[in-house]
Amino acid sequence: MKLDGRGGVSIVELVVYFPALVIATIICIRHGFGRSSGWVYTMILCLVRLIGACCQLGTYSSQSTGLLEATVILESIGISPLLLATLGLLSRCADSINQSSKTIFRALHFRVIQLVITLGLILSIVGGTNSISSTGVYKVQGTSEAGIVLYLVCFIALGAVAFITFTNSSSLASEDSRILWVVIAAMPLILIRLIYSLLVVFHHDHTFSLITGSAVAHALMAVVEEMLIVFMYLAVGWTLATGAAAKAIERPIASRPWRGSATAGAGAGAGRRGNGGRRQGPIHSLVGMAVEAVQNHNANSNNTKEVVETV
Repeated sequence: MKLDGRGGVSIVELVVYFPALVIATIICIRHGFGRSSGWVYTMILCLVRLIGACCQLGTYSSQSTGLLEATVILESIGISPLLLATLGLLSRCADSINQSSKTIFRALHFRVIQLVITLGLILSIVGGTNSISSTGVYKVQGTSEAGIVLYLVCFIALGAVAFITFTNSSSLASEDSRILWVVIAAMPLILIRLIYSLLVVFHHDHTFSLITGSAVAHALMAVVEEMLIVFMYLAVGWTLATGAAAKAIERPIASRPWRGSATAGAGAGAGRRGNGGRRQGPIHSLVGMAVEAVQNHNANSNNTKEVVETV
């Protein structure tokens, strides 16, 4: 099959995201993975886009249902690490405000947003798994629509957090103030990316199809925005202090348990204790539900195939 515009976009993604993945990994190592939730998710986004580009290029030699489903799933779930990266950066700003002035944000605020993003991720995975028929026809599923709506809700919540943080920006340290401005600059780009996904799942127009849609629309409304956000997040991460100054920053508030302390030190300890505790239960349960749904779908597909072969 001849390479088209979407294939060209995938090649560009491979060229861009491979060095970005290396830089993101270096930033996480420099700051410490426990204190780099924003950049950890940026690193995950790079990895997702690299794998997705490989799957997209693979469809030119094989139009198997599994490969098409993988392409759809990876395209859909990329919004999750994008939102989680933004949440992680905002959580560092929230810690800075909590430490220098009155407590405005608590772990619960960020964990609820994190949980809803995770639920959107799971619905996108389930929807992508069921979106390709046995004949290779792509059809948007209701679970995919619900997942995008949850992403939009989380974006609104992130906008509210960013606004509250901005109104208290006088309490931010100079480095955290830079992070806030980068997040504010990224918000319109995230919105454009979400609008594209909303058009994909609700507009049902050939232009916005994930499989055969316009490569130009995909590039201008999704790919470029994500790349710019990744560049911005990596740039600010690269310029932040490392060493003793970085180690003084405790685990971000977004990674603490549901009822963690508002202060960094106590919250960090609670976060470490909560990594395997009950407070992590809801997210683990949701991920388990997604895995079970995918396994059931695959089992049903295999059973149908066996019945057809028997007949």
